[in-house]
Amino acid sequence: MSRPAPGIGAILPDDAEERIMKREYLVLALAVTGLTAAGAHGAAAGGSVTGAPLVSEGISLGLGHRDYLNYCAACHGADARGDGTLGEFLTLKAPDLTMLSKLNAGKFPEERVTEVIDGRADVKVHGMRDMPVWGDWFNREAAGADTGKAARELIVSDRIASLIVYLESIQAK
Repeated sequence: MSRPAPGIGAILPDDAEERIMKREYLVLALAVTGLTAAGAHGAAAGGSVTGAPLVSEGISLGLGHRDYLNYCAACHGADARGDGTLGEFLTLKAPDLTMLSKLNAGKFPEERVTEVIDGRADVKVHGMRDMPVWGDWFNREAAGADTGKAARELIVSDRIASLIVYLESIQAK
């Protein structure tokens, strides 16, 4: 009885090749989603499309909702219940973001959610961090020849705070 020559299939577990392919599709889908959203945000903010410097829109539920739909809904679902169209490509199921308060003794875990979004906290459920570090992403979007460091930091901070406001507003009662 002959054995196949050792190769990648001999080293990896049975489902590893499928997981690698899913991961590659996820990365591609996130890149396409991000590029589409970046163009939409740039146009809405009056930044890269017109050449004018970006300025903060301030903290608002509307901005948080828009950024959620553009950046989060693909994995977490339009209604934030963890059923996004890219969910099948994740290492583990995306969490139901409407249950964050219930799972934290009725208090919205604002600091933890902020740290997950801006990248300071690891997201173990995502395995090798399938979830992008949105703080870095928002910073790159805000970068421009006429946008200084302080302005970029304000834009990033306000966008993350707006996402937090939106997520807190959709918590199950």
